[in-house]
Amino acid sequence: MDGSVRFAGFVYSSRAGLQRDGAQIHLGPQARQLLELLLESSGGIVSKAEIASRLWPERPPSDDSIDRCAYLLRKPLRDAGFGDLIATAYGRGLSLRAKVERLDSKAEPTPAPTAIIEGRILDLWQTAYELAGKRTRDSYARAQTAVSTAAELDGAAPAIWSLSADIAASRVVRGHLRPAQAAAMIEEATARALELSPHFAPALAALGWARATLSGRPDEGLDLLDEAVARDASYGKARVYRSWALASKDRLPDAIADAEAGLRLSPHDEALLSLRAWLAFCAGDLQASVELARRGLELQPNGGWLLIVIAIVASLSGKDDEAQKAARRALEMIPDDPPLLATLAYVLARAGRTEESEAALAAAAPDDKTATPCLFRAAAILALGRDAEARLALLRARDAGCPWFVFAPYDARLASLRGGLTAAER
Repeated sequence: MDGSVRFAGFVYSSRAGLQRDGAQIHLGPQARQLLELLLESSGGIVSKAEIASRLWPERPPSDDSIDRCAYLLRKPLRDAGFGDLIATAYGRGLSLRAKVERLDSKAEPTPAPTAIIEGRILDLWQTAYELAGKRTRDSYARAQTAVSTAAELDGAAPAIWSLSADIAASRVVRGHLRPAQAAAMIEEATARALELSPHFAPALAALGWARATLSGRPDEGLDLLDEAVARDASYGKARVYRSWALASKDRLPDAIADAEAGLRLSPHDEALLSLRAWLAFCAGDLQASVELARRGLELQPNGGWLLIVIAIVASLSGKDDEAQKAARRALEMIPDDPPLLATLAYVLARAGRTEESEAALAAAAPDDKTATPCLFRAAAILALGRDAEARLALLRARDAGCPWFVFAPYDARLASLRGGLTAAER
């Protein structure tokens, strides 16, 4: 945008960045772009399509990406003492709750050295989001590299370090990273973020989830997650992380309530939609889980995890054709995805297609860098009739810190396997 503007005590220009009373306020590159869009609208609503076109020109972003970007703008404005200046018009877009006044060129602030955001950093941020959105093993790894490079260029932004932690969490959830390695990466990245901003909610949330699920420290993890939500109740990803951690403490009703609270704030968030359907499955309400998954697909047609729920429930209900169709459709969206391959192996085994099931399971097999999520692998092995092997796989995953192990007590596919475990092993 051209020139400088004043709003709610702040002064902004693309040349000098955001300032208040002469002090520089750091914004990441995407937060700056979003602020410019809102300032240009002069209080009008900026649609999600407009935001997506400006910030993610190469691909359609998820609502989670837009919500995260809005958070990264809201927080510094709120921390400066001006409340929530970013209004959400649900289903429509965002607007700025402030009068925008254009300044004479003579009144433009002098750029501070830290205000110069190199175009390379913006490119790296956009690259990271685009790659992570593809959700493949290679794209996640490349996204992590892009974020690490951005952090080297602008290491004073806690949001960059938190994004690195979130990508590591996504990689381990999908089986593209071993739990110990993911835990170490999240600890390191969030430590850098919290050193810069000790109460930064995204860093607290990622760290809390890692400690609760990967490191076997659920109480400590939940304390961090409680603080993250208390610091910013509107940060949707904290709800995803905390719901997961609550399940690890045998607090499934609280986990469901947290997911629902997150969906009230971010009704299109794919991660929350998927988790809510999964939690209904864990609660034993198969009909509700399918209804939630189908409703989620109406909002997020590319929701592979939503299709996992539909495939599993259909298989348990004896609807083999529907189960296979859902699993194969999910794999079309995210080819070679370990939990999707293992889910296909499970539904094929339940349908008596043993040879095809073994082939799918082999394709999902872990190696020295990956670890197929334990619930999905153990369920497929169990459906193939290898009870002892399935039990051993689940116990090894527990010892390795597989984040999905927290759901083992609830997974109907593992009911017969759970009965064969001692109390200590469970």
